[in-house]
Amino acid sequence: MPKIGDLIIQNNKHYGLVRDIELDEWGHQRSVLIEWSGEQPRDYNPKYGYAGVNIHNCRNDFKVIRDGEEIL
Repeated sequence: MPKIGDLIIQNNKHYGLVRDIELDEWGHQRSVLIEWSGEQPRDYNPKYGYAGVNIHNCRNDFKVIRDGEEIL
C-alpha cells in the first residue's frame, strides 16, 4: 500500500508523489492524493484521488517507489 512521500508511476507516463492519504472508518485507504509532475492522468480525480487498494491491486498500471526501490 502506498505511503505519504512514495513516488507513483502510472503506465510509465505519469509521475507523482503521494501527498495525503485519507482513511475510512475501517482504516482502509479511501483516498490517496497525488501531486503530479506535469499532466495528471485523465482518470485521476483531484478531489478524491485514487483508492489505495486500486493502486495496490493494479500492479500493471501502477509502480510504487519507496526509498529508491519498487515496492512489490
